Amino acid sequence: MHSLQKRKHSLGKGITFCLAVWIGSLLLWASPGRAQSGKDIAVVLKTVGNVTVNRGENGTWESVKRGTRLHSGNVVRTGDKSLAALVFTDDKSLVKIRANSEVTIKGSREKKKVKKSLFMRLGELWAKVTKGNPFQVETPSGVAAVKGTEFYVAMDQSGNMVVFCMEGIIELINRLGRLDLNAGERGQLLPDNRPTKRRMREDEKPKWAAEDEINELQIEFENENGEKKILKIRFRQ
Repeated sequence: MHSLQKRKHSLGKGITFCLAVWIGSLLLWASPGRAQSGKDIAVVLKTVGNVTVNRGENGTWESVKRGTRLHSGNVVRTGDKSLAALVFTDDKSLVKIRANSEVTIKGSREKKKVKKSLFMRLGELWAKVTKGNPFQVETPSGVAAVKGTEFYVAMDQSGNMVVFCMEGIIELINRLGRLDLNAGERGQLLPDNRPTKRRMREDEKPKWAAEDEINELQIEFENENGEKKILKIRFRQ
């Protein structure tokens, strides 16, 4: 029995390693040097339901699918019972945007890194950010400046911004003050109040991002010869 468990553990590690290599190859082909426009900062990994993007060029909304490239300033919107998952091409930071949300993807390149910022007008998102790279989430009520972590953010129509820090440290900032949010803490930002925090209760910890697993990646790319190809990757966790 012990040897069987050991073999399963080794197999799981092998699958994880292969997946990491595949994703790395995927992002290499999706990187700005290979992209058609050279402006890409993120790629969509998965969509569920109605997901659209507004690129700001003519004010229209277009459908989003796996492999859609996102540029700085693009606005992603999810409808009822919908979800969008995306990855930043410089460091593999992951973001999932839940139903009935509107998020603007922002980024500026600094050498090989992208200084990332998400502006969420309304909705919910989850992110797992690579440590050491600049990342923040802005809302009308304040800013969550991330220092390499896993977290959830929810923003409602009344201006109530709630941040759940699952790992790492997050700095909550608005015009009235700032504080550090540590793993296991729940922070709150309101337009006319200083940031506050408390320990998370077990029954309020968000779990929806973990329940949604990505099991296929697909992206269309154009190589240096101008040939269009589609790369599909399927895997088991």
